[in-house]
Amino acid sequence: MAFNEIINGKGKYKILAERIEKINVSYNSEPYDGYSQESKTKINEMRKEARDDPSLFDGHGVRLSDYSFDNGKLSLDLQHTTYFCHVATRENIHDEKDCAKWFGCSGITLSKDGKKYLVWVGEKSPLNEIGSGQIQLLPAGAINPINDFGFDYTVKRELYEEALQKKPIYKAVKDNFEIELLGTKKRNIKKEISGSTKRHFLDLDCRIKICEPYMLMDMLEISSFSLAHLVFLDMKKHEIENSFNLIPENEREFSNIQPLEFKRNYLDDYLKSEFENLRPQVRAAINSSLRNYDYLLEKLGK
Repeated sequence: MAFNEIINGKGKYKILAERIEKINVSYNSEPYDGYSQESKTKINEMRKEARDDPSLFDGHGVRLSDYSFDNGKLSLDLQHTTYFCHVATRENIHDEKDCAKWFGCSGITLSKDGKKYLVWVGEKSPLNEIGSGQIQLLPAGAINPINDFGFDYTVKRELYEEALQKKPIYKAVKDNFEIELLGTKKRNIKKEISGSTKRHFLDLDCRIKICEPYMLMDMLEISSFSLAHLVFLDMKKHEIENSFNLIPENEREFSNIQPLEFKRNYLDDYLKSEFENLRPQVRAAINSSLRNYDYLLEKLGK
């Protein structure tokens, strides 16, 4: 069924769906193999380079093969792909078949300080291949179809990695969860084999009160798609900043993070004044937030 697309060529994005109420997903775990011979050659060359260079890593990813949106219901046809496929084909934006159509998740992350809502963004660090020095949504990253249990899991994982390293999240959950990575408890292999449920250390629901899909966007410059979630983080401004500062500088995906006051006039002025410094995801998120401001406030207030 046909649906309206909100197009902004200057902003290098399309908003394909917003105010999403429900998502239906069809996933094919067989790797997509519709690339041209030229693209396959590029992909194979990257794989050969990776054998001699341990810094090159071909991570698992997801391809957005097709989608539709009608009356708040988003349907996604997804397929397995890899990062090398994305890099080798991401400039083929006008050839749908010869393109990995990389699909990821992001968050329009808000917190509250007093009576003010704040939306969080960050300046991309030199560790990033694309967009270093520009402002990006916090968080934003790739779905791992092997390890991620759902889109909200991806958003929480990325948020933890990009801003909430160890404290205060770690302090809040360490007594309630088995955190194998940090070695707080010994593994009970016998108990695990018996089928008992172990809560994962990325279960951050104690501080993440909202994590709901909100908007699907297409970043036109590299043919990459993102499912943006509305995220409400029950933490004070200083808590989030202190948590971010605990991440070693050589591991930070963001050089810094910053809160923007979530008010119509402020967001509108910020979009206009900082337009050239913003990644397409931020431009799309602010654009959509301005159109759906009352709707988002109602969501946050529930």
